[in-house]
Amino acid sequence: MSMLALRSSTSAERMFALAMALLGAVAAAQVIATLYLLTRPQEKAQTATQRAAVEARLFEQSKASATPVAKPVQLPAVVGVPSTTVRPVATPPESVAGTLLQLAKNFRQRGDTTNAIAKLQQATALDPGNAEILAELALTYESMQLFDRSNEVWRRLQSLGAGVGPLYDLAELKLRGGIPVVSGRAAASNSGVTEAGESAEIPEGSTFGISEATLKRETDPEAETKLLLRIAVKVRPDAPIDHTKVKIQVFFYDVVNNDKIVLTDADVSYEWVTPGHDWADSGTEVLDVTYLRLQHAEPSPDAVTAAEVPESVEKAQRAARKPEETAGTTTPSESGPRQFLGYIVRVYYKDQLQAVRADPRRLLDLFPPPYTAPPQ
Repeated sequence: MSMLALRSSTSAERMFALAMALLGAVAAAQVIATLYLLTRPQEKAQTATQRAAVEARLFEQSKASATPVAKPVQLPAVVGVPSTTVRPVATPPESVAGTLLQLAKNFRQRGDTTNAIAKLQQATALDPGNAEILAELALTYESMQLFDRSNEVWRRLQSLGAGVGPLYDLAELKLRGGIPVVSGRAAASNSGVTEAGESAEIPEGSTFGISEATLKRETDPEAETKLLLRIAVKVRPDAPIDHTKVKIQVFFYDVVNNDKIVLTDADVSYEWVTPGHDWADSGTEVLDVTYLRLQHAEPSPDAVTAAEVPESVEKAQRAARKPEETAGTTTPSESGPRQFLGYIVRVYYKDQLQAVRADPRRLLDLFPPPYTAPPQ
């Protein structure tokens, strides 16, 4: 009996000890959890503090690296000069090419595409791989409707690769989608009529544009070739103009001996279709320019040669009054059978190129228009 009681007592003690151990483990776990929850906000606060310190250092560095803004300077008065405040201008670009680019943008915004192109060409020479300069050059050519040149510049930009960023995508879009080239079909075939009557918007930054250029073969029994080029010149609505500052230049070109392209030696005459031609009553004025080559005509002392083709209405009228002012000779390399090829029309306002039309378009590559009207 005593042995049985001893065994039961030992078993109960073991169970009690096990229960106490479990209670101790639970209590320890609760203590650890409580300590973790109490210290976690401190860790968060410490992490946030560290992050704020890092951001503060970065912010201070960015502020320190930024170009300080110059404050206005008060200049004291001196004898004969009152006191004044000088406000420093913005910090210029770091490179000469960047300065030229900014100047070009300012010129284009004012509509001065001539100076814009000149500055961009200088900038490109200094920094040929600058995508921003190339994009500005292409956009300026587009505003002048010189699409062949703008496409060439877009291709140059595209050749720089995708590393130039969004401008590469823009160049790819321009070249893939294509830029509408407005030109006529001036083949002057035996069928009689060819037209270039597509409507053209006034180029961005220009006051005038060419809205129509239509070439038609005329019937004349005494003429080997007689062509009539009708040109419609449109002014930007509500734009104040001085019509005496408008110059319209028309150039006809022939092929000599099926080989060389030269300025025509045919008779060229101008005639306004619309009265007044001052753009006062109508937004569009129409000019007819005639190309006349007589059949087997013998050259006369007063014949108009290739160097004498009038470059504008004003020059044609002056030449009609004083033929001796435009006397010249034809070089031997320009002699031989001739065949009409095409034309170039230029419109200048205040001696600045406004719009150009050519057919075939390759004539612009051979004879690019100057952005400032040449002296007459």
